[in-house]
Amino acid sequence: MTPPVSQVSRSTKTRLRFLRRLAILIVFVVLAAIAIAQFTELKRLATGILASTAVLAAIIGFAAQHTIANMVAGVQLAISQPIRIGDRIAFEEVEGRVLDITLSYTYVDPGDGTAVVIPNQLLVEGVVHNLSTADTQA
Repeated sequence: MTPPVSQVSRSTKTRLRFLRRLAILIVFVVLAAIAIAQFTELKRLATGILASTAVLAAIIGFAAQHTIANMVAGVQLAISQPIRIGDRIAFEEVEGRVLDITLSYTYVDPGDGTAVVIPNQLLVEGVVHNLSTADTQA
Protein backbone atom coordinates (compact mmCIF):
# COMPACT_ATOMS: atom_id res chain seq x y z
CA MET A 1 0.00 0.00 0.00
CA THR A 2 1.32 3.45 -0.93
CA PRO A 3 1.88 5.85 1.97
CA PRO A 4 -0.12 9.09 1.98
CA VAL A 5 1.48 12.01 0.16
CA SER A 6 2.36 13.71 3.44
CA GLN A 7 4.50 10.71 4.42
CA VAL A 8 6.52 10.58 1.21
CA SER A 9 10.15 11.37 1.98
CA ARG A 10 11.74 14.58 0.77
CA SER A 11 14.20 12.51 -1.23
CA THR A 12 11.38 10.76 -3.09
CA LYS A 13 9.51 14.04 -3.56
CA THR A 14 12.60 15.62 -5.13
CA ARG A 15 13.14 12.71 -7.53
CA LEU A 16 9.46 12.51 -8.50
CA ARG A 17 9.25 16.23 -9.20
CA PHE A 18 12.36 16.02 -11.39
CA LEU A 19 11.12 12.92 -13.26
CA ARG A 20 7.73 14.55 -13.89
CA ARG A 21 9.38 17.60 -15.47
CA LEU A 22 11.70 15.43 -17.56
CA ALA A 23 8.76 13.31 -18.77
CA ILE A 24 6.81 16.43 -19.78
CA LEU A 25 9.83 17.67 -21.77
CA ILE A 26 10.23 14.31 -23.55
CA VAL A 27 6.50 14.11 -24.40
CA PHE A 28 6.59 17.67 -25.76
CA VAL A 29 9.58 16.93 -28.01
CA VAL A 30 8.06 13.68 -29.33
CA LEU A 31 4.69 15.31 -30.02
CA ALA A 32 6.37 18.22 -31.80
CA ALA A 33 8.35 15.79 -33.97
CA ILE A 34 5.19 13.84 -34.85
CA ALA A 35 3.34 17.04 -35.70
CA ILE A 36 6.13 18.28 -37.98
CA ALA A 37 6.35 14.88 -39.72
CA GLN A 38 2.68 15.20 -40.79
CA PHE A 39 3.42 18.03 -43.21
CA THR A 40 4.87 16.83 -46.53
CA GLU A 41 6.11 20.33 -47.37
CA LEU A 42 8.37 20.22 -44.32
CA LYS A 43 10.06 16.96 -45.37
CA ARG A 44 12.46 18.76 -47.71
CA LEU A 45 13.20 21.34 -45.06
CA ALA A 46 13.73 18.60 -42.45
CA THR A 47 16.07 16.77 -44.82
CA GLY A 48 18.14 19.91 -45.29
CA ILE A 49 18.29 20.54 -41.55
CA LEU A 50 19.26 16.94 -40.82
CA ALA A 51 22.05 17.14 -43.41
CA SER A 52 23.66 19.94 -41.44
CA THR A 53 23.02 18.65 -37.91
CA ALA A 54 26.69 18.43 -37.01
CA VAL A 55 27.25 22.12 -37.72
CA LEU A 56 23.93 23.09 -36.17
CA ALA A 57 24.64 21.03 -33.04
CA ALA A 58 28.07 22.63 -32.65
CA ILE A 59 26.61 26.13 -32.97
CA ILE A 60 23.75 25.46 -30.56
CA GLY A 61 26.04 23.67 -28.12
CA PHE A 62 28.44 26.59 -28.05
CA ALA A 63 25.66 29.18 -27.74
CA ALA A 64 23.83 27.28 -25.00
CA GLN A 65 26.87 26.14 -23.08
CA HIS A 66 25.73 27.59 -19.74
CA THR A 67 22.14 26.43 -20.17
CA ILE A 68 23.22 22.89 -20.97
CA ALA A 69 25.67 22.93 -18.05
CA ASN A 70 22.82 23.97 -15.72
CA MET A 71 20.64 21.11 -17.02
CA VAL A 72 23.41 18.54 -16.58
CA ALA A 73 24.02 19.91 -13.08
CA GLY A 74 20.28 19.62 -12.37
CA VAL A 75 20.36 15.95 -13.32
CA GLN A 76 23.43 15.48 -11.13
CA LEU A 77 21.67 17.15 -8.17
CA ALA A 78 18.59 14.98 -8.67
CA ILE A 79 20.60 11.77 -8.75
CA SER A 80 23.21 12.39 -6.06
CA GLN A 81 20.92 14.55 -3.88
CA PRO A 82 23.44 16.49 -1.82
CA ILE A 83 20.48 18.77 -1.09
CA ARG A 84 16.77 18.03 -1.15
CA ILE A 85 13.58 20.02 -1.13
CA GLY A 86 13.05 21.26 2.43
CA ASP A 87 16.73 21.16 3.43
CA ARG A 88 18.22 24.19 5.11
CA ILE A 89 21.40 25.16 3.25
CA ALA A 90 24.09 27.82 3.22
CA PHE A 91 25.68 28.67 -0.12
CA GLU A 92 28.05 31.60 -0.48
CA GLU A 93 26.13 34.50 1.12
CA VAL A 94 22.70 32.79 0.99
CA GLU A 95 21.21 30.76 3.81
CA GLY A 96 17.70 29.35 3.71
CA ARG A 97 15.35 26.48 2.99
CA VAL A 98 15.30 24.78 -0.44
CA LEU A 99 11.89 25.43 -2.00
CA ASP A 100 12.36 23.68 -5.33
CA ILE A 101 15.04 22.08 -7.50
CA THR A 102 14.30 22.38 -11.22
CA LEU A 103 16.30 21.22 -14.19
CA SER A 104 18.20 24.52 -14.36
CA TYR A 105 17.77 26.36 -11.06
CA THR A 106 17.38 25.81 -7.33
CA TYR A 107 15.06 28.12 -5.40
CA VAL A 108 15.98 28.98 -1.81
CA ASP A 109 13.78 30.82 0.72
CA PRO A 110 16.02 32.88 3.04
CA GLY A 111 13.06 33.51 5.34
CA ASP A 112 12.54 37.19 4.54
CA GLY A 113 9.65 36.75 2.11
CA THR A 114 11.87 36.54 -0.97
CA ALA A 115 13.28 33.69 -3.03
CA VAL A 116 16.88 33.36 -4.16
CA VAL A 117 17.39 31.63 -7.51
CA ILE A 118 20.72 29.81 -7.82
CA PRO A 119 21.86 28.21 -11.11
CA ASN A 120 22.47 24.49 -10.53
CA GLN A 121 25.92 24.68 -12.12
CA LEU A 122 27.06 26.99 -9.33
CA LEU A 123 25.72 24.59 -6.67
CA VAL A 124 27.54 21.63 -8.21
CA GLU A 125 30.81 23.52 -8.59
CA GLY A 126 30.65 25.35 -5.24
CA VAL A 127 30.63 24.42 -1.58
CA VAL A 128 27.13 23.94 -0.19
CA HIS A 129 26.65 23.57 3.55
CA ASN A 130 23.62 21.34 4.16
CA LEU A 131 22.40 22.31 7.61
CA SER A 132 19.76 19.54 7.58
CA THR A 133 22.14 16.58 7.65
CA ALA A 134 20.74 15.34 10.98
CA ASP A 135 17.54 14.50 9.06
CA THR A 136 19.07 11.88 6.74
CA GLN A 137 16.18 9.39 6.79
CA ALA A 138 13.41 11.78 5.68
